[in-house]
Amino acid sequence: MNQSSTAVVEAPAATDTSALLVTARAAAAAQQAAEVATFVAVADWADAHTDRSGGTVGDPIGPLGLWSEGPNSVPGGDRFLELGGPGAPLVSEFCLYEISAALGRSVASGRPLIGDAIELRHRLPRLYSRVLAGADPTAQKRALPVWRARKIAALTRTLTAEGADFVDRNLAPVAHRATMPTVERLVAEATARFDPENAELDRADADAGRYFTIETNPVDAAAPWTGVVPVHGTLDLADALDLNNAVQRVAADLAAAGCDADLDVRRSMALGELARRQTALDLYGATAVDGGEAPTGSTRTPARQVVLYVHLSDAAIAAHRSADGLETGPGIDPVTGHTGIDLARLENTRALITADQVRDWCRTPGTQVVVKPVIDLSGHVAVDAYEVPDRIAERVRLDRPTCAFPYCGRPARGLDLDHTEAYRREAAPGARQTSTSNLAPLCRGEHRAKTHPSPTGASPPGPSDGPDDPPGGVPPDRRWRYHRDPLGTYVWTSPHGLRYAVDSTGTTPLD
Repeated sequence: MNQSSTAVVEAPAATDTSALLVTARAAAAAQQAAEVATFVAVADWADAHTDRSGGTVGDPIGPLGLWSEGPNSVPGGDRFLELGGPGAPLVSEFCLYEISAALGRSVASGRPLIGDAIELRHRLPRLYSRVLAGADPTAQKRALPVWRARKIAALTRTLTAEGADFVDRNLAPVAHRATMPTVERLVAEATARFDPENAELDRADADAGRYFTIETNPVDAAAPWTGVVPVHGTLDLADALDLNNAVQRVAADLAAAGCDADLDVRRSMALGELARRQTALDLYGATAVDGGEAPTGSTRTPARQVVLYVHLSDAAIAAHRSADGLETGPGIDPVTGHTGIDLARLENTRALITADQVRDWCRTPGTQVVVKPVIDLSGHVAVDAYEVPDRIAERVRLDRPTCAFPYCGRPARGLDLDHTEAYRREAAPGARQTSTSNLAPLCRGEHRAKTHPSPTGASPPGPSDGPDDPPGGVPPDRRWRYHRDPLGTYVWTSPHGLRYAVDSTGTTPLD
């Protein structure tokens, strides 16, 4: 006799939704307290690297013995920056690099953070005290969140000391609930009250704030292989209206020509059409201008130039062999299912796009296609000179397309090339110290911080010091040090001993 049984699945216990809310609010309170603690630590770090001890020009000043600008300062070395508003203490430039890395930030992100901390602590003390209240969960309802305080600090940095105090006194009681338009109006009033001359200059020079940016290297692109980038800017009102009318007209033309994309897509396409029409214009041609001689040259340029850097791998060109050893042609891309490798890397954006997208770009009428020669990155090239020749610089930047400093992602093109092992002038001829394996791209600031650490009573550089050596007398533990391991990872050690690994995927703290 067969017996059947039915599995009994117990229903989950009823969830106490009120308890979930309590848990969420407790976690948010802990997060706010942690943000306050971090912000205070940043302010303390900045205060430890300021010039408030009143040293004379050229003398070591500040609690860490930093050097001021003067005849005895090291060329290219540390200097003090005005990160806060008028009256706030100056801060060592090189201290930005270590605190930024310790927080997992780039210097571009850490610099405004330190500036905001200096501004709030020294010029907006009432608002700063409201920030500190966020460390106590019982007082957080009326505390000023760090993110809101930083927005206020960014607006007050250009005010005079009297103007900053005016904003501080009037805003502190309601800062936790004041909207940003309210803050902006208060800052504008402070400017008009305490700095009328600059207020007038601001109005007269408003055009200087115009900009137009095409983010060819978006750091937060969700899908960089799609081949689209954000565009933003601030235009003169009349120019903006003219541009909007032109975009609207071309978008309508595209629809009339059979384009079935929605309006937003057609407007984005219209900008490209306008750009290609403009750059294809021959403003002079070969005819005489105003009765004079015809110009010898033309301003006409191709509307689009596609520069192809050919990156070939073994999988893209090698024949695939079956189990019995017969050649069956190039391998199949496991991602796309097509023959060969069908992804291309854009040199100026570091984004991956499909080969089909490149084909579409190249088919656009008037496009000029430039194919760069193939460079074998596995080869080792070296020279004796300190200066880096183009053939080595190109290989280094193709192999490492971004800055090698922790948490920095700037494109390598245009950056300095630093000798990972310091170049020695006294090295024997034939040492060939400048090579593809001994160079790394670094931003100018990071390069200076690594090469010229802040001296503490250091003597001038000795005769044997190379261009990349720190000044003589600087303790080894007060400088950035790094090396490249056999896998191509840059291992950095900060002046305070924190270690970071930087590879093609980003930065990993090792401590």
